[in-house]
Amino acid sequence: MSQAQIALLEESYTKTWNRPPGEAEIEALINDYVMDEIFYKEAVALGLDKTDPTIKQRLRQVMEMMMEDYTTIYPSEDQLRSYLEANTDKFRRDDRITFRQLYFAPEDKQQANAFLSQLENNERAYENYTGRLLLLPEIHEDKYKAEVDKLFGSFFTSAIFNMETGNWTGPLESPYGWHLVLIFEKVPGVLPDLEDIWDLVEREWSAERKAEIKEEQYRIMREQYSISVEEL
Repeated sequence: MSQAQIALLEESYTKTWNRPPGEAEIEALINDYVMDEIFYKEAVALGLDKTDPTIKQRLRQVMEMMMEDYTTIYPSEDQLRSYLEANTDKFRRDDRITFRQLYFAPEDKQQANAFLSQLENNERAYENYTGRLLLLPEIHEDKYKAEVDKLFGSFFTSAIFNMETGNWTGPLESPYGWHLVLIFEKVPGVLPDLEDIWDLVEREWSAERKAEIKEEQYRIMREQYSISVEEL
């Protein structure tokens, strides 16, 4: 075992424990390294690297990590702008909405309809509402579409984002029951400027580009082999 290999072991230990190893620890590191080498060589001699699926999977992971390291690339601004323009749905910020909802139990749809009539005749009638559900605040302010969907479900969310502001509507069904809804404000989603989401766009661009390069590298490696698969 060379001095350079021992130095690497000491360096790794120091980075892990924030202090250099003592003599006993160095000896333990060397013994552990020697044991690794012996077991590795014995395993290869037994052909485990060729027959053990766990080892094959681990070697594949090592190869993929090496390929990942080799494909570190840095996009230009023009490349990121083109990528952003081609993937607007991926980066567009969600629509937002502010609304009031009055909850009615699943069996109280008729009561909800009756209360809607009161609201249509008197916009302050909601002050007489007493059926609050603790899980659901009455006012939902500046909520993204995804947040509303998570809380109320897709049917309810789709309905309220297509409603006009300023008028009570319902009853709308959700997993909880029925709701009367008044929309105060809707803010359409926007595509941010590249400068505001540069890191996000760069990360997504790099991930896709690396995947393409790795796929091409695998294709080149695969072409070096003759592959046959017996029919079942």
